[in-house]
Amino acid sequence: MTRFVNRLGHILRTPHLVIGVSLIVALAYLVLMPFWEVIATSFTAQRADVRRIEGAEVGSFTLYYWERMLASPLTQRGFLQPLYNTLTISFLYTFLAMAIGVGLAWLTARTDMAFRRAIPDLILVPYVIPSWGIALAWITLFRSDTMPGHPAGVLQAFTGITVPTWVVFGPFPIIIVLAINYFAFTYLLAASAFASLDASLDDAARLHGASRWRILRRITLPITIPALGSAFILTFSQGLGTFGVPAFLGMPDRYFVLATSLFFNINTGRMGDAFVLALFIIGLASVTIWINTLVLGRRRQFTTISGKDTRPALTPLGRWRVPIGLMTIGFLLLVAVVPLIVLVMQTLTWRVGNFSPEHWTLHFWIGREMLGAQFQDRLSGIFFNPEIMRAAWNSIKLGVIVGLVVAFVGQLAGYVVSRGRGGWIARALDQLTFLPFVIPSVVFGAIYLSMFAQPRGPIPALYGTFALLVVVSVVKRLPFAARSGTSSMMQVSGELEEAAVMHKAGFFRIMRRILFPLTRNGIFVGFIFGFVNTVKDLALVILLVTPLTNVLPALTYSYTERGFRQYSDAVTVLIVAIVLIGTFLARRISRTDFSRGF
Repeated sequence: MTRFVNRLGHILRTPHLVIGVSLIVALAYLVLMPFWEVIATSFTAQRADVRRIEGAEVGSFTLYYWERMLASPLTQRGFLQPLYNTLTISFLYTFLAMAIGVGLAWLTARTDMAFRRAIPDLILVPYVIPSWGIALAWITLFRSDTMPGHPAGVLQAFTGITVPTWVVFGPFPIIIVLAINYFAFTYLLAASAFASLDASLDDAARLHGASRWRILRRITLPITIPALGSAFILTFSQGLGTFGVPAFLGMPDRYFVLATSLFFNINTGRMGDAFVLALFIIGLASVTIWINTLVLGRRRQFTTISGKDTRPALTPLGRWRVPIGLMTIGFLLLVAVVPLIVLVMQTLTWRVGNFSPEHWTLHFWIGREMLGAQFQDRLSGIFFNPEIMRAAWNSIKLGVIVGLVVAFVGQLAGYVVSRGRGGWIARALDQLTFLPFVIPSVVFGAIYLSMFAQPRGPIPALYGTFALLVVVSVVKRLPFAARSGTSSMMQVSGELEEAAVMHKAGFFRIMRRILFPLTRNGIFVGFIFGFVNTVKDLALVILLVTPLTNVLPALTYSYTERGFRQYSDAVTVLIVAIVLIGTFLARRISRTDFSRGF
């Protein structure tokens, strides 16, 4: 007992331990409880299914949902086919995104390609555009009036060329769109690894007669495996639970993945079936991370920076220097600018599919009221539409609040992990802050929908409130913010705190006057990451919003479902504008290069 009291006293006298324990308690409820909620629901008889389960009562234990998903006539259509589709999509788009990202990283970091200094900023643009926004642009660009229920797209309207349906809907466009949206992950990690390679490795290989291709294949790529492994995890995990792109490009063709099947089950009241699928998505993400950790754990030699000159020896491209640079810039403009142009073009058309200049209009931006049989509702242009303006304000407010909270909490978590290295509190906190990463957004939203639908002790029911959107968004964005905070705090020597303590400075004064100013860049990176991803995230909030708490991504999905394509595309452009303006302002305020922080 005395030992416990002494240990408790030591914790209470040590700031990073007090903060660590407080965060662990909070995250245990907000992260571990959702896991338990998923598991418990998958084994609990739901009110809507009691009549189908022999001898069951509401809340009683049952294997009905597992048997229904894994060993029933619905297994093939409800589980196996979506699982196969999910794995196919995720692997193929990940490899394509990594090929693009690694290729661009090598060109910018290891060659003398022309215009390479302009590449980093251009690469972030496709990532800033919501993936489902690129999907909408893809539909607008390639659809044709030969497809039932679809008018002509931009390509057919201006060239007369029609493409087959599989180019517009189904796995092919999903793979392409996701690769375009996520290759930035690979680029940022691979470019950093390529840039830090010791130049002496290349020099030694060349002295022994190795060709540049052999150096790339046998030295450069193997040494960058940790960065490429991290890129694979980030990219592949995003695909496992992605919802927007498969919803827009897959569901019209009856092509379901696990995330869209989960959404369909929740919308039809099959929570048990949905959470069985959720556990499989979480399991797939966890296995992927475990395999990555296992592979990297067996490879010990990754030293790429030594005491010698580490400036990379650039590969001369000769006469191809300018053409390759132009082709690279052209590719990035194609995937970054063309989707926005296509979306804007659609917002200027009076009728979907008619791109003739004489039928252009600004009504969907500044019109006061839409009349006519084309629309079932009377809708003003987006700048005079109360529903859209309310959703825009909710999106901005949510993004700013989440950005501020995750930046602050991320720095506190980083402080605990960096100062308590090796201790159980630091290890437990590090694991808890990472755990939301393995839960895909649509699953996370579904869990919180169930978890906060009713009061739990002192915590009231939060369903339908703005507070629920804040809580779920903060917890979901915490993994990156915590790691950004840890990286920032690791760079601040503990001697500064010791000196401040010797001058009788309190903990809050130390944080306010020393630690936060020195880690300002990390704070702003955490803020902008939380802001950007919150403003454009559809999957996390699609199940949680109400008319009063609606946000722009959910409104876009609603307009698309109702056939209001000009409005959905205009709202998508508005989201991109908000994200770009927010990023620009944050960069100007902080003078931080966020292209290195994402």
